[in-house]
Amino acid sequence: MRQAVSGFALKGRLTMSLCLASLLAVAGCANGGPSLMASKEADPVVTGSTTGAPSIRAMAGAAQAWQEKPGNVRRAVTYARLLDEAGQKDQLIRVLETTITHNPDDPKLVAYLGKELILSGRSKAGVEQLNNAIAAGEANWKNYSALGSGYDQMGQHAQAREAYNMALQLNPNEVAIHNNIGMSYILEGNLPMAESSLRAAQKLPEGEFNQTLRQNLALSVGLQGRFDEARDIASRDLPLEQVEENLAFLKKMLNQESTWQQIKQSS
Repeated sequence: MRQAVSGFALKGRLTMSLCLASLLAVAGCANGGPSLMASKEADPVVTGSTTGAPSIRAMAGAAQAWQEKPGNVRRAVTYARLLDEAGQKDQLIRVLETTITHNPDDPKLVAYLGKELILSGRSKAGVEQLNNAIAAGEANWKNYSALGSGYDQMGQHAQAREAYNMALQLNPNEVAIHNNIGMSYILEGNLPMAESSLRAAQKLPEGEFNQTLRQNLALSVGLQGRFDEARDIASRDLPLEQVEENLAFLKKMLNQESTWQQIKQSS
């Protein structure tokens, strides 16, 4: 899974993906996702490269196995995992869509597709799939958090936070969900609430040590013009030179009338 990263963590632009561990809490982020198992046995969703690009032989073998039985969930998920690692998102989605035509009542597979659609920027389609999966029984915190990130991508921030709150009811101390809520407020332009949410999240177990959370806090503070404070927060994880470059970019951006449009386009 791609992690949610604040604009302070990237030189030259703001990237506000929501780690579906965050957005995207899609399925585990940097620490890897759940074991690759058949949909009926466990959540098959694994996003983001965990082992690097797969070998040509492994990819060809998985492709052939799936093409022989495109309705086989295990084969589809295995092939999708390799496609994900190779960065072939469009093909991954096509594989899942094909296999779902054979397994329309498999909510885990539907949720997998929904998350991948959101990660690929097709938020409306992804939200629809995730709502279907949740209604069919896949009402877990990861799916609700991913659903929230999809709504945020569409600018429907109130609905996004409703989804995040559902996720919190199931896992109240999950830092990824709280991070998503903070980022949702940033995207909405409610910076005081964003800062408050992110600071509260730092008091949770593991919150103090979460670099993504800290960098997003630095972003919320910097966007309010408190650059010295933002510098102190961001420099705990990043080289000072990079912090200064990002602050300079942020200051320049805040002087432009299209600030919030740029932020949303960077998400």
